[in-house]
Amino acid sequence: MASFFRAWYAFVGLGLLTFVFTAFVGRVPADVSSAVSLPHDLVSSAGRNLRSSAVSLTDRSDLRADNAALRQALADSQATIRQLELRLQELETLLEVRRNQSPGAELVASVVGWTRTAAVDTLTIGAGRRDGVQRGMPVSAPEGLVGLVVEVGEHRSVVRTLLDPQSRVGVAVRGRGGQGVAVGEVGGLVRVDRFIPEQVVREGDVVETTSYGGLFPRGVEVGVVAQVLPQDPNELRRSFLVQPAVDVATLSEVVLFAPQ
Repeated sequence: MASFFRAWYAFVGLGLLTFVFTAFVGRVPADVSSAVSLPHDLVSSAGRNLRSSAVSLTDRSDLRADNAALRQALADSQATIRQLELRLQELETLLEVRRNQSPGAELVASVVGWTRTAAVDTLTIGAGRRDGVQRGMPVSAPEGLVGLVVEVGEHRSVVRTLLDPQSRVGVAVRGRGGQGVAVGEVGGLVRVDRFIPEQVVREGDVVETTSYGGLFPRGVEVGVVAQVLPQDPNELRRSFLVQPAVDVATLSEVVLFAPQ
């Protein structure tokens, strides 16, 4: 503190000296003028530097805030774009199923769970009563039939797949006619027993839904004949195994039809 006061007194003294020379001498010697201007310039320069630093800090703070706001806006835009992309995919799936299977396709739902045991084979979907899901709605995918809605909650529903032992689907062989019922088997295949053929059934034939039973739209692919089972030559009815068109283990979304 003492050194500060000494510097201040020296500054004031130099100022008085300048005043005296100006008043009585008329022209201040260069040495004296330089001595007085030096501390003044230092103070002025320090002030300018201080103001510049303050402005710079303010600008940097504003820049950081602007950058943060822009980053958040970009993140929000990217999230919105992603949601729009997903919605577009849903609409494309819905249109594909309407075009190739049935115009009764109503909505797309995501698959949120899958249960497979010796007694059941079901999917849980992320849509329920609030989304318009009803019990008895057929469920499909672009590849083919998936199953039937058997339980409906407010936000989720349960779909019994073709492989569930309680599943029953009226079927025919595409291009060959006939009529029968496909019964689920948890082992990964669907079994058609006592099928009434119009023509010979062969491995590789496409099996599709019929109006028999009134639960499913007609003409939706169920799968392909994997094996024709041997039987008594005198028996007109045939039995065969069907490889499902849809691998339920890999499904991420399904399409629901209006109840038949």
